[in-house]
Amino acid sequence: MIPPDALLYIYEIRGETAIELATPPRSFIGLWNEDDFAYLFFDKSEDDYVRKLVACSRSILGSRHEMRYKDWQSGLPEQGITLAGVHVVPPGAERTPHDAVVLDPSVVFGDGSHPTTASCLRALKRIVRTSSVHSMLDLGTGSGILAIAGVRMGIGHVLAVDKNRLAVSVAGKNVAANRMCSRIRTLEGEARWFVGGHFQLVAANLPFQVLTDLAVADGVDRHAFWIISGINEQQGRVLKELFAEQGFETIVHYDAHPWVTFALARRSGQ
Repeated sequence: MIPPDALLYIYEIRGETAIELATPPRSFIGLWNEDDFAYLFFDKSEDDYVRKLVACSRSILGSRHEMRYKDWQSGLPEQGITLAGVHVVPPGAERTPHDAVVLDPSVVFGDGSHPTTASCLRALKRIVRTSSVHSMLDLGTGSGILAIAGVRMGIGHVLAVDKNRLAVSVAGKNVAANRMCSRIRTLEGEARWFVGGHFQLVAANLPFQVLTDLAVADGVDRHAFWIISGINEQQGRVLKELFAEQGFETIVHYDAHPWVTFALARRSGQ
């Protein structure tokens, strides 16, 4: 786990982001890849290594940043935090309840401090309490917090997906730390690739454009419930209309300005 006061050295790479790191230095934390850029994270300066890496690939070294880990994300306090009745603790915590979620978010999204994460957990708990949910698809899993919490709440099988390879790696480690490898599978890929499967519940804490694509995708109505987050009020209205056209109705709505989270259920008879 990264200490709060540890320095992060972050290098932005543009162009060829499918960079192969055959022998990264021990200071290497991970690579965060997006569509046309990537961020390399280290716990000490690696200027020479990154310059050589860029020189051997079709990429351009952009910005370089130094910041404390606590300024990148808040991290979990030693005693952990409780969200929607789920106790989330860091690895190595002195007192770890048997039903707690052990979480090391590293440098990816999902340490529990963001309002959308807390709202998704509230929606997840409400659905699981009122309905029998055996399977879940977690799109944009990040650290894996929703997937792990879902199993803690009684969901039998979860597929946790993220397009970011660092997130998939971190989520996989958290799944293993919680001894859930037999119940949670982590995969790298685009969210739209997995909507055609059959899951009772889909959680999607994702950007607006990705969510609009999912709302009109083939197979969206195969799932009984959706949890939607990562958007503002105006975007939420658009998405509710799109899902309504697919046969869904809103069953819960949480507002944590500027973010909104809502849960949808497939209408009876649909």
